[in-house]
Amino acid sequence: MTENLSRRRFIRVLGGSAIVLGAGAFGLSRCDQLPPELLANWNGPPATETDPRRRALAFALLAPNPHNMQSWLADLRVDGEITLWTDRTRLLPMTDPFSRQIMVGCGCFLEGLMLALNGEGQGASLMLFPEGGAADAEVGYAPFARITLGASAPNADPLFGAILKRRSAKVDYDPARAPSVDAMAAIKSASERPGVRFGASTDLPQLNALKALAKEAFRVEVDTDRTYKESVDLMRIGADEIARHRDGLEMHGPFFWWMKRLGFMSPEAQMEKGGIARDQARSFIDSQVDTTPVFAWHISSANDRAAQLESGRAYMRANLQATASGVAMAPLSQALQEYPEMADHYRTIHELCGANPGETVQMFFRLGYADAPEPVVRRRLDDIIRI
Repeated sequence: MTENLSRRRFIRVLGGSAIVLGAGAFGLSRCDQLPPELLANWNGPPATETDPRRRALAFALLAPNPHNMQSWLADLRVDGEITLWTDRTRLLPMTDPFSRQIMVGCGCFLEGLMLALNGEGQGASLMLFPEGGAADAEVGYAPFARITLGASAPNADPLFGAILKRRSAKVDYDPARAPSVDAMAAIKSASERPGVRFGASTDLPQLNALKALAKEAFRVEVDTDRTYKESVDLMRIGADEIARHRDGLEMHGPFFWWMKRLGFMSPEAQMEKGGIARDQARSFIDSQVDTTPVFAWHISSANDRAAQLESGRAYMRANLQATASGVAMAPLSQALQEYPEMADHYRTIHELCGANPGETVQMFFRLGYADAPEPVVRRRLDDIIRI
């Protein structure tokens, strides 16, 4: 009964599209736009920001990370130092119960920070886990890194120049155009980190197996109530909600604006089994996956916190090199999630990516060509700083 009512209501919405279109091009193209100030982070730090630590952090907070949770904090209370912590209020306990992916995201942030210090001519030395906790400790109870500023100015890493242009291109790719051999070699070379190796495939049988796995793993996450609810709770639908939170999964534009106001994007509607929203969500990434010409991955020889950070640093560098090479890139993390319902897919992706016993596939991602998407809104610099 409920499903039929939902479907009839959805059909009425579609049938009324002419009325919506009749509102005029302005109403469809301009409603729910993000104000420019929400994307100001992507312009880099303002000239008035003179503390080299804060300037570097302004670049680092643009790093890719799970569900855009931005699970990092920077302690600046000691002059000349930056101490980094994982923010325990910004974890993903349902889809990432061991906080492995959160730590990979912190590694992306760390690499962005080191590149920014380097890129602005600031010497710095790094110590991981300065108070211990490098193995399997719970995240957030001890700092994961401490950076001490120095006087020497090293040569800038050219990847620094790609930070403001980097995107996670979660869109359809050109299926007929794979990155060149040279572009792939550059991405592989850029992402080399201790204990982390890069792999990729354009082999059709392997590619098809990975595509099928990626789509099925996404459906498992959507069909499992507690994991899907974690995402639903983090959906920021509409520019006003995005501005209020500045994190999570952004959805904005005319389609989402109307769907939210018509009741299809409420948390209850999203969670309804057999409902339109959840049914559509199951195939949300299918087109993205089907148009992917290359899958790639990072495999670590260990899986302690240090290895997870190094994997994040490798992924950040790969993403920046892809940007510099004009290649689109985006993660596909579902099959790497570690909860019981995903166990079979977790084993399968390790097999398909050629992980040896004891190794861990830390990141799985798409490579191809696409127009650069709009950047994602980030938190304010002061929101991540302890002073």
